[in-house]
Amino acid sequence: MKPLRKQGIIIFSILALVLAACGGGTTEETVEEAAPEVVETLDSPAVTTAAGVKTGVGVTSEPCPEEIGGVPTGADPSKGCIYLGMLNDYTGPYAAVAPALETAQRGFWLWANTTGGIGDYSVAIIEGADTSFNPQKHLEQYNAQRDKVAALAMTLGTNQTLFILDEMDKDNMIGAPMSWYSGWSYKSLDKGLVVEFGAAYCADGMNALDWALSNLPVDIKTIGIMGFAGDYGGDWAEGIKYAAERNGITVAWEYLPPTLEFDVAQAVGLMVTQPVDAYFPAVNPGNMAQVAGGAFQQGLTPIAMMAAPSYNDAFVQEGFPLKPLFESGSMYSMAWVAPYEADTTAHATMRATFASMGLESASSFLVAGWSSQYHLKGVLEAAVKGGDLTRAGIRRAAANVYVESDGMMQTRELGQNRADNDSYINIPDGSIGSGARLLAPGYVGPSAESYDWTSGPCA
Repeated sequence: MKPLRKQGIIIFSILALVLAACGGGTTEETVEEAAPEVVETLDSPAVTTAAGVKTGVGVTSEPCPEEIGGVPTGADPSKGCIYLGMLNDYTGPYAAVAPALETAQRGFWLWANTTGGIGDYSVAIIEGADTSFNPQKHLEQYNAQRDKVAALAMTLGTNQTLFILDEMDKDNMIGAPMSWYSGWSYKSLDKGLVVEFGAAYCADGMNALDWALSNLPVDIKTIGIMGFAGDYGGDWAEGIKYAAERNGITVAWEYLPPTLEFDVAQAVGLMVTQPVDAYFPAVNPGNMAQVAGGAFQQGLTPIAMMAAPSYNDAFVQEGFPLKPLFESGSMYSMAWVAPYEADTTAHATMRATFASMGLESASSFLVAGWSSQYHLKGVLEAAVKGGDLTRAGIRRAAANVYVESDGMMQTRELGQNRADNDSYINIPDGSIGSGARLLAPGYVGPSAESYDWTSGPCA
């Protein structure tokens, strides 16, 4: 699956789902030299190049390819290349949005390379690998890429990333997750290897309930929580339960099975047999559409406060069967960043870059992919400044560095052992390209404000 496939694939994949439902180890450093007989290995000692920067696995003096994955790299032919890995989901539950995520990440580095790159280097993401959102396959594909890259542009999924964390530790391999688990903010769990970005799931959960209680005309007394077991749904659930206890709200039920065991009929059944004023789903877009559609068929339209990965702008595009439901005023979504149309320098740069690539979509998954690379870029810049582009050097740079994103997200100090807690709250709106109208930017409710974020992961 090539990432430049038109984003309409997202729409039709979700439509199909809905219609179906309704019927510290080894050192990696190597020597960078022009001599062809030099072989790069994980055990070779690093040296200082003419530019004064140590290099290692995944960093070459030769320029990056002009194109990878159907996307131009924008690489400077006079510069070397930093290669990044890509662990994506082309055939699993997130296959419908994988092209948008990956294309946006490649687009980010196209922009970064054409505006100066990383010191004497351009950056390129190698061909993506399909993990099917399966931890074991995630590990297999990691092993296939580990000797080729300096860092991971994306490791998709919380449990999947946790499954390879020990191997990443052995290899000094940092990576940008495509998940917002609170554990990524704490060295005790992520070993300083995961370059997090945006608010944690549990913070979004707290903010979702606090905001709904303060801003919606519905008298919310009972709620339900559904999601995938593990540290997507689990982290999200912990945040909601913390806010519920603080506000005297009853949690009527929780439904958190493993990803591949999520039963839409069972989830809808809970909504029918134990009606609630609001529910809080942390699922994938396909499941979200099926659950919402199934409940609607039973005459149920409770308030839905969706975790960010649950929502897709396809829900409010013309021809989508559930468009009226998602635009009814009962559905809301959380995000770690403002929608596609936001007025920040980063958003403007993103839109201009995508336009140059011929992308017409304003998908929130494009924003997710783009935003995921900003902090990784900051880490690589810090590593170059520190004169060490080995994986160990990149890891050291990630341990304590300020990173920024041209206004897209708040300036962050990596390695601070404190999760971000500001959320962007949206309402589905088909009249806007991104399908999301911003209601509350950078919202931090009383629950997230009172929570002890120095205490470690929420779940």
